[in-house]
Amino acid sequence: MASVIVKGTGSISVKPDLIRLELEMQTRSTDCGEAMKKAEIGLTELIDILKKEGFEKDDLKTSDFNVHTEYESVPDENNVYHSVFKGYCCDHSMKIEFSLDTERLATVLRAISASEATPQISVFFTVKNEESAREELIRLSSANARRKAELLCEASGTKLGKLLKISYDRSEMSFVSQARYAMDMNCLRSTAKAVSITPDDIKLTDCAEFEWEIL
Repeated sequence: MASVIVKGTGSISVKPDLIRLELEMQTRSTDCGEAMKKAEIGLTELIDILKKEGFEKDDLKTSDFNVHTEYESVPDENNVYHSVFKGYCCDHSMKIEFSLDTERLATVLRAISASEATPQISVFFTVKNEESAREELIRLSSANARRKAELLCEASGTKLGKLLKISYDRSEMSFVSQARYAMDMNCLRSTAKAVSITPDDIKLTDCAEFEWEIL
């Protein structure tokens, strides 16, 4: 039985509609309990700030939490280096998401930067409904494959028969815009009005392989 195997490709551009803030707080002490206590104080302050900005307590999600020991390499009188206990580090990674609004983003960043918690902040522009974009890519790649198969049959004087096989591996793809957003802490603490930006579209591509009988 003769057949034709075609790889179909689908590509779309998706406009970001969601802002994700990733926050990382680190607290240190030579006493483990003290490091944990500082982390709790910082977290409580951060939650209070976010509540004032219209968020709920549960909107702030933990993505990673760990407490580990830290050492430093110190030379002795013979210039031989030894690991010396430095203390405990409590590392708490969190995220919070809200609808795309760059003015609100600047307000939230300004409020956080003025706090004692001082977490490290990364800003990402993404989408609320990833699955919808994936489904559209599948439809486009399927249509693209069929069109290619029909053209091949037309060019070779054959006809496209029944579909025999579909090979598709759900690929990992980034739903984050390449747009970068960063503001200096001193600028954040000022009352300067935020610039209303439009993040770059998210470019997505997916593919699948199809096999048809040819007549």
